[in-house]
This record gives sequence, structure tokens and C-alpha cells, in this order.
Amino acid sequence: MIDVLMNIKFAFFIVFFSVFFVLEFFFSQRQTSKKLLRLFFHGLFAIFNTILMRIPGLFLVLPVLLISNEGNFGLLKMFDVNFIIQGIIGFLILDLSFYWLHRLNHTNDFLWRFHRVHHLDTQMDVTTSLRFHIVELLISSILKTVLILSLGLPISVFIFYEIILSLSAQFHHADIRLSDKSDKILSYFIVTPKYHTDHHTVAMYSRNANYSSIFTIWDKIFRSRKNANEVDRDHLGVNDRTKEFGFLVNLKEPFVNK
Repeated sequence: MIDVLMNIKFAFFIVFFSVFFVLEFFFSQRQTSKKLLRLFFHGLFAIFNTILMRIPGLFLVLPVLLISNEGNFGLLKMFDVNFIIQGIIGFLILDLSFYWLHRLNHTNDFLWRFHRVHHLDTQMDVTTSLRFHIVELLISSILKTVLILSLGLPISVFIFYEIILSLSAQFHHADIRLSDKSDKILSYFIVTPKYHTDHHTVAMYSRNANYSSIFTIWDKIFRSRKNANEVDRDHLGVNDRTKEFGFLVNLKEPFVNK
């Protein structure tokens, strides 16, 4: 069952990544340059991270998923509710948890060292959704493990959340233009490209805000939604503009930048 679900997840990733990448050529909002170089560089990140993350995936997350799926423990199994209600509650708790992890990635100095690699990108397109330091992903895996065990998550719910999270990340990093009306309506519910652009500005007031990954309600509840102005939306990344590319430079960055 897990093999089937993981293959479905991979298929969704490839298909939607390809769709967004092509759409960026026709409906670009920011006219991102160096598209093929960005695809190659961020693709290296994805391949490197995928290979290394197989270790915690096989020996940590996967065993915990199997235990949780077969066991009769966890918060969700304490209540006599059907699978659909369990799934909805589990999905929302996962999304809320990743809101807080993302927020901590910006407010905790240690975590920011690794998450900063993602923000070293001076542009933003769908390939940016591949740009994460391996240590940040390892920390995320630990959180996933704790959540799976404490909630007693069914495998299907966890994989479904992973699929939607991946598609959401591709969508809101994508350099695609939506009409103002469409963006405004969608951003009441989910993170849109314009919404997430505000999070990638050099300007601190909007970068240290807008932490939602899928549902924007968390930013509303915890008062972390900040609209960037148009000038700041054109200036993305961090103040250091010299480390956008360079694979080893980015890997070493958290350990040399104090």
C-alpha cells in the first residue's frame, strides 16, 4: 500500500511541477531569468536531498507510519469518529504544525541558519520549491515522526497531506500571474503566488510573516499576515545577493554564516 501511495505522490509531483514550469513561460508575473540554470541548480538540491532523505525515510518515518497505521493509539483514535472526520482533523493539525515550524524557522536563530538557504534565492519560481537545506528537511522529518505517533495518523491521511503540501509549495512559489480578483478570492483560503511573494521579500516586515503553507487561516488567527508593497515585492531574497547559486556554498552556508 505504501509503495502505491508513494508512487502516486511522486507522479503528482512530476506532473504538476512540469505544468507550473511550462505555465511560467506564458503567464509570468515577475519575468524570472536564467530559467534553465535555475532548474539545473535547484534540481541538484532535489536529487541530493531525495537520496539522503531515504535514510530517515526508511528507518524513521516509514516504521513509525506502519506502527501508527496498525496500532490503536494516538489522539485521533481516542474519539469514536469515522475515517473522514479523522482525516480532516489530522490534515488540519498537520497544517497547523507546519505553520508553527515555518514560523520558528524565522524566529529561532539556529533554525533560521538552515531555512535562510531557501531565502537566498533572489528570484522565485516553481524551482524554488526544491531549494531546502538537508538539515531543515531532517528537522521536518523529526516533527513528522512525532506528529504521526501522537496523532495515530493513518498512512493514507499522511501521504495525502504530503501530496497537497507539495502541490501547494509548487503553486505558491510558481512565477505565474493570477488576476487580482482571482488572487484575492483564493488567498482567503489558500496560499497564492502573490501571497507567498510577500514572504520572500528582503523587507523584514513581510518576510517574517505570512508563514502559512496551505491554508491562510493560520496567518489570520495568529496575526502574521503582512502585505508587502509593490516595491518590496520586486526585491526578493536576503541582503546578501552573492549566494543564489553554488551548491557547496549553499550547503556550507548555515555553518559559516553566524
